[in-house]
Amino acid sequence: MSAAPKIGLLVPLHAKHDQVDAVAQFLNVGYSLTTGNQEPETLQWFAVKYEDQPVFAIFDTFAAESGRKAHIDGKVADALRANASTLLARGPDITGGHIDILASKVKHTGPEDDVKKGLTCGLRVLLKAKPHKVDDVRAFLKSAVPLVDAEQETPLWYAIEFSGSNVFGIIDFFKTPNGLDAHLKGEVAKALFSKVDELLEAPPDVVKTEVLGATLQ
Repeated sequence: MSAAPKIGLLVPLHAKHDQVDAVAQFLNVGYSLTTGNQEPETLQWFAVKYEDQPVFAIFDTFAAESGRKAHIDGKVADALRANASTLLARGPDITGGHIDILASKVKHTGPEDDVKKGLTCGLRVLLKAKPHKVDDVRAFLKSAVPLVDAEQETPLWYAIEFSGSNVFGIIDFFKTPNGLDAHLKGEVAKALFSKVDELLEAPPDVVKTEVLGATLQ
């Protein structure tokens, strides 16, 4: 069993409108650069496309800062920097994508040779805490793990905090759209939306994602 993820990166990639297909192809190449033992300290790596917009993202996790640094200095990041001006409407904000992982559920979902590991879709949820409620949002997300564990159709779930900010998030992945829909109707979502006015500056920013590739240790 791999180590528990403690930190990560969430880096949106805003494709030029005429480069959407090319960005998807680039991420397929990125997947090939993370397989095998090429990045032994990268615990999980996901490439996704946001629904109904020309935006992609890379989300990856690490047990220690050494793994994140190795990834940022590695082949995927080098290729991204080399191709950014051609493919992207604006450069990737890797520094702004540094996150702490507050809690997680990681369950392997498909065969190793499956590019998507049996996953098809996911959610990217951003939460902006009221300044005096940061500790409460952090505590709420950590407390949600038992509820997520009870969701049989939610194999991968991460509660995240953007370093040095009042922004939190939930990243999760599903084998089927039915699993995603069940999660949105589940106890975590009910608990979260019941506390929006108390804890958050605005309603959660919820984006559905399509999984393009995944590696899981």
